Amino acid sequence: MFEASPAPTIIDSILNTFDMSADTSSCGFSQIINHPQYFIPTGDTQFLTQNVLFKVHRYFFERESNSFRDIFSDSDGNTKPYTLDVKPEEFAHFLWVFYDEDFEYENQPLERWLVILRLATRWGFRKVRKLVVRQLEKLDLQPIDKIKIYSDFRIDAQLLIPSYSTLAKSPTLPPLSEAAKLDIETILKLTMVRERALQKAAEDGCRSPTSASAGDEDVKRFICEIFDIPNMTSASTTEPSKTAPEGGSTDEVNDTTGSSVPTLQNPAPGARKKKNANANGTSNAVSGCRTFKLCVY
Repeated sequence: MFEASPAPTIIDSILNTFDMSADTSSCGFSQIINHPQYFIPTGDTQFLTQNVLFKVHRYFFERESNSFRDIFSDSDGNTKPYTLDVKPEEFAHFLWVFYDEDFEYENQPLERWLVILRLATRWGFRKVRKLVVRQLEKLDLQPIDKIKIYSDFRIDAQLLIPSYSTLAKSPTLPPLSEAAKLDIETILKLTMVRERALQKAAEDGCRSPTSASAGDEDVKRFICEIFDIPNMTSASTTEPSKTAPEGGSTDEVNDTTGSSVPTLQNPAPGARKKKNANANGTSNAVSGCRTFKLCVY
């Protein structure tokens, strides 16, 4: 019989016991299969996602994530799998970053990078986030889509200046279906940029001024003022900000200059010591998996 859930604590977003109301497959009551690619014989850590078992090298997780380091250090030598609250295909995409033998990061679909970005953000993998940003910068993203993605994941706003400029200088407004992707604050600020650009073009003597008539540097200046972005010559995507978020470390900040990204907090010492029955990766029912859900961004 499962134990009743303990009273909420500060690590509830990280560590969870099995929930009686949870789907049975997430608790391990289905045939467990090894992942065909990422059940690596030399791996030293096992992760269970739904009914798929992964065996990989903990080195990559310890190298990148403070929270994983703390969770591993609290394992007391226990070899039971860690249960992750992600889909198997998503975790496989994330592992691909570390195990792709050819390092073929080019020409990958946007959807794959967004999965990797979401998990890297959730788990505090700062260098993986930097990799994803570099690859996103190489993709031909539409301005609204890029603003939506970068804003959602708090990626350096400097990188959005060209997208803001394109929308501000466009002779037509985007269709409602596209504009609906942006929040009202962004839409209002873009409208303010367009109005400032139109005014500047008129002041400069343009007979039929539009926002597109304003100079690029003027539009950039308006964008930086209205969106509160430092007016820099170029934005760096390689050097992270060294300002740590409140209660965190510099490993938890954004991968580019800009606002910090919320990541899971370090678990309290000894908090994960929930004992269950033994488990293995090939049985029909897995009990005793070290189960935790890392906070969702």
